[in-house]
Amino acid sequence: MTNRSVFYIDKLNHTLADELLVFGWARVVDELLASQAGDNRRLTIKDQGAYYELRCDPPLAEETIAAQSGNLVFLKPIQTVKNAETIPAEIGVIDYEAAKEQTSLFFEARRKAVKGQELEIAPHEYWDTLRLINPAALPGYNALALDWWNIRDQQADILSVLCDLFSTTPNDIDGAVDRWKALDKEYAWNISYDATGQQIYNPDQGKGQNRTKLGLSIGNVKNFWLLEYLKAVGFYDGALTKSVRGASDKKTFVVAPRELTFGEHQAIMNKFRETMSASESHKKFDVLASIRYTQALLDHFSEHPDPFGRLRNPKKHLVAGFNTVFYLDMGNAVATMNLSFIALPGWITIEDVSQIAVYQDILDELEKLVRQFDESHSDVHTLLQNMRDFISGDNLRAFFRFTNAYTGYLMGRSERGQYVYRYTTLFIERLMMSTEKRFSAILEGPGFQNVAYAIRQSTVTAQYRKKQGDRKYDVRYGLGQELARKARYESDFIAALGDFIFKYNAENAQIMETRPKPWRKSLTMSDVEEVVALIDEYGSQTVASLLIAYGYARVPRETDDEEFSEA
Repeated sequence: MTNRSVFYIDKLNHTLADELLVFGWARVVDELLASQAGDNRRLTIKDQGAYYELRCDPPLAEETIAAQSGNLVFLKPIQTVKNAETIPAEIGVIDYEAAKEQTSLFFEARRKAVKGQELEIAPHEYWDTLRLINPAALPGYNALALDWWNIRDQQADILSVLCDLFSTTPNDIDGAVDRWKALDKEYAWNISYDATGQQIYNPDQGKGQNRTKLGLSIGNVKNFWLLEYLKAVGFYDGALTKSVRGASDKKTFVVAPRELTFGEHQAIMNKFRETMSASESHKKFDVLASIRYTQALLDHFSEHPDPFGRLRNPKKHLVAGFNTVFYLDMGNAVATMNLSFIALPGWITIEDVSQIAVYQDILDELEKLVRQFDESHSDVHTLLQNMRDFISGDNLRAFFRFTNAYTGYLMGRSERGQYVYRYTTLFIERLMMSTEKRFSAILEGPGFQNVAYAIRQSTVTAQYRKKQGDRKYDVRYGLGQELARKARYESDFIAALGDFIFKYNAENAQIMETRPKPWRKSLTMSDVEEVVALIDEYGSQTVASLLIAYGYARVPRETDDEEFSEA
């Protein structure tokens, strides 16, 4: 008998079911290693393309497996008012009604709490998961939990079947099923080898036309029940399920690891869950999940150094992102409406630990931008879509589409006296350094800075002063959108920018003749020449997007009433 140092978990579904299976089996192996080596263990999950590799250090000893008899229970049945009498009294349960009451008390306390007050009660950690399971998936879930409990005295035999199954790739599932059937006959368990593939663990296997051979049949898909059990275990360890704001629909995020230890995963996931306590709207959930998980990951590695260099690009070397599924609430059931993948920001590259703080600041700024949006308003959908494309797709053009559209949102809300969060010029500078370093040279030029200043003075600053009763300067409400429209063609953009500069300087000259100081700075010919040279080198769309993003940004440590010249 040899020790087990490596396991292989094939990707059979190419959905979040694959990751749930990995985390479920990792949980089992981690518990076994804990009984063998305590804290001196390292269980590493690595994506190898067609399969996941699970590497044990130290190797899992055969005697550790043989010693198990009723020691490992990973799922507790969920007890409700309706099924209380069907669950054996001696088995531990999750009390659904108690979890519901605990969560209700938390939200009631939060509603009454004073801002900044710490609450003494917390919602049940897995309340949204329990709500997803109950009622539609509850019978199947409880059946898996009870079947595992019923075979607890022969756990060593079952663990041996699973260890052998995952010791080779491709996984010999048919061989594992045959061994299960032999054990079932030997011990007279009378437990079927297959179980219904619950849609919450297998989003591509809902009831429907699922036959692989010719012919149609409406029915459930069956899978090897031990694999279904592991997916249910992994649902607690690798998934986050939350209710969608304003509806009973649910959204599940499952981590897609590149290479990280199970201990690292648990620590990061716990931090991440703490930040995702509130319900959010559909698109907003995607963006915030990517941002907040990355924040949790960086927080973890700021406290625990990474000796393997995986922080050079967390998306490439640590965690790719999330497999997600959106479930539409159908009353007593849920329907899978959308499968997607939300990636972590690929532009985060860390060569030195000191850079972590810079990226944390960038992510904080992005989160503040996103949190202000109410997806029930039609003008927000495009903003969130572009932000999601930027965060998840590493698409800088999508960020520029966001900042171009954000000008209308900013000016419109501000005009109506509604609060709007404005990103800072420092944020733009840091973001360009992180995503496209060559664009940083554009931001540093005095001509660019002066034209961006003029845009700011003619829009957000003029609007602010207007609200204070100072109507000295006109507010150019559609300036950002106009420049963005004209940026497609260099000649059109230069003409539009030239027209703005001419009117800006003319207005300044008029005010200087009729009003006392302070006055705005006027633009010079050298400013115009520098911006035209930048357009020749980088293109009109890039320069226009940066001028708009930087021009509508807030200068750090200053209010909107800023930067007036005394000259």
